[in-house]
Amino acid sequence: MASSSAVVILCGGVSRRLGVSKALLQVQGKPLFNLVAENLSSLGLPVYLVSKLALETHDVPLVLDTFSEDTPLAGVLTALCSLPYSNYVFSAVDMPLVNGEMVMPLLECASREECSAFYSVNGFLQPFPSVLRADAVGKILECYNNGFYKLTEVFSRVPHVLLPFRKDLSALLNVNTWMDWEAFQAVESDHVAHA
Repeated sequence: MASSSAVVILCGGVSRRLGVSKALLQVQGKPLFNLVAENLSSLGLPVYLVSKLALETHDVPLVLDTFSEDTPLAGVLTALCSLPYSNYVFSAVDMPLVNGEMVMPLLECASREECSAFYSVNGFLQPFPSVLRADAVGKILECYNNGFYKLTEVFSRVPHVLLPFRKDLSALLNVNTWMDWEAFQAVESDHVAHA
C-alpha cells in the first residue's frame, strides 16, 4: 500500500477572502504548509505540495498547478496527471488539524475496496481529507473540461466508499477567513501549552 501512495497538500494561490496565500501563514515561525506536511508525515508516505504559486518549500517537493482554472479541482488534476502513484491522500493547506491518524482509515478502505474513499458528515461527502485512486483521473478530467468544478459533485461521480466521520468535527476546521485563522491559532496555542 505505502509504495503506491502519496500525500498531496493543495496550497492553491492567493486566497480571495484572506488576500494572502494561506500556505504562507506563519505558525510557530514556519509556514502553514510545513505544519500540514508534518501532521501527515506519520503516514510514512512521500508528501508533495501543489500550488499555483512558486513557493520556497525546501524539504517538500512542489508541483506547480498549470491548469488554467483557479479551482481546487485543478490542483487535484495536477497531482493525478503529474505524479506516478496509485492512491493519493489529498488534504488542503487550510485544514491544519488533519493528521495521519485521521487519514489512515480512508487509506486502508481505498486499498481494501480498490476505489476512492471519502468521509461523510451527516450523509454528505467531504472532499478533504480524502483518498483518490489514480484511475479516477478520466472522470475528473471530463468534469473539469466541461466546466464542472464543485468537488463534492465531481468526487461523487468516481467509484468510492463513504466512511462516516466519527471524530470531533472541529478537526475538519477549514481556514477561510481571519476569524477561522484566529480559531485555529487558539486551538494551536492550547495544544502547544499542553504538550
